[in-house]
Amino acid sequence: MKFSLKNNPDGMGHRIEVQVVAEKDEEIVRVSTYFENSTLAEDDLEPPQVQYERVFRQVGGITPNDSHMVKVTAVNGQGVEQTASRTWAD
Repeated sequence: MKFSLKNNPDGMGHRIEVQVVAEKDEEIVRVSTYFENSTLAEDDLEPPQVQYERVFRQVGGITPNDSHMVKVTAVNGQGVEQTASRTWAD
């Protein structure tokens, strides 16, 4: 699977864009997104899909020099998990 994780300021928080694309004969059956160890979403994909995209708006807060992390875990049809993360500072 290929992951794309983007973040931008969004009002008083962050805009987080998540994209997961299956490779070869894979299918995505579940995607879980976490921000600073809190769950943003747990999406079960029925039927399984080859691409997943979701945008989260006004997540967290913006404070100079604070560090943040978003983590995404995707599960394929065989139950294999893959995880990607992105870390940034305000």
